[in-house]
Amino acid sequence: MNSEEKLDKYKREAIVLSIVKKRSEMLQQAQKNGLAAQETVNCSQELDELMNRLVLLNN
Repeated sequence: MNSEEKLDKYKREAIVLSIVKKRSEMLQQAQKNGLAAQETVNCSQELDELMNRLVLLNN
């Protein structure tokens, strides 16, 4: 595995960890404030961004 592949692996791992954390945060916001609350929607949008970054990195 060359250095670029290692860097991509670390980036993927960091993004996956961020996804797990953001998903948990979003679920907490939804339970606390409801699904339509702006805080929940913001978390959902941030989660979408992270997931899109992961897809781009995997292509």
